[in-house]
Amino acid sequence: MINLTGCYDLHVHAAPDVSKRKFTDIQLAEHMLKAGFAGIGLKCHFAETAARAALLEEQFPQLKVVGGVTLNRSLGGLNPYAVETCGKMGGRFVWMPTLEARAYKRFHNPKMSEAEAKQFLTVFDEQKKLLPQLHEVLEVAAQYKMIVCTGHLSAEEGLAVIKAAKEHGVAKCVATHADNPADFYTKEQQVECVRLGAVVEHCYFTVFKNRTTPEDMVNQLRAVGFDNTFISTDFGQPDNLYPDEGIGEFLQVLNQHGVKDEDLEKLAKINPIKLLDA
Repeated sequence: MINLTGCYDLHVHAAPDVSKRKFTDIQLAEHMLKAGFAGIGLKCHFAETAARAALLEEQFPQLKVVGGVTLNRSLGGLNPYAVETCGKMGGRFVWMPTLEARAYKRFHNPKMSEAEAKQFLTVFDEQKKLLPQLHEVLEVAAQYKMIVCTGHLSAEEGLAVIKAAKEHGVAKCVATHADNPADFYTKEQQVECVRLGAVVEHCYFTVFKNRTTPEDMVNQLRAVGFDNTFISTDFGQPDNLYPDEGIGEFLQVLNQHGVKDEDLEKLAKINPIKLLDA
């Protein structure tokens, strides 16, 4: 079993935020440094986090801190200007719509009317062709060498985004928490993501909340290969653990289900570094 020194968690929700969070940015940084972490990624569903990441890294220079922009309605949805502004501030991630993705809303409310659903966000037009705004977003992401993540889009949408991102010259993409039931990617779809040049993210959140079994998690990791995936927590909710505790538990669970130390190193240390390398 590996130790936490040098680990990363690139998917953390901290305060200030719209939702109540377990910790502030500063409390998070202090906690992660004490545990030996090398870096964290700040995510917010409704505001960019590049500025917060820059300020936090200045205060805690031993810790790599990255942020980005999530393309929900408060930032104009599929808004290339929001991506450009974030990129100019050093933002690394562009997350597709999350809590306001139409597919996510429909998953949690299957009886939602068509009129209600149209209030929320998709990357497809009526013919399931990618919207022009999405192509503009990808052009800007490529220009600023940002990492495009699929957010809470459906797997069908996510795969289309990853394919288009490659065509626009985006160097790095992430299939966001691919095991999450709300945006579930089959093993075959995860393999296709990798074939298209993306890496696959798996979060402890779903295992911790008993939405994904450890056995299923390990099977999905093995399906894409340990060189093509990384782990994070998606923590920050008041009733969850601190992210360092979450990563520690996640590594322990994976180890107990047969994942070797060399592969744990890839998941928590080596592959996150590769992802962040410009």
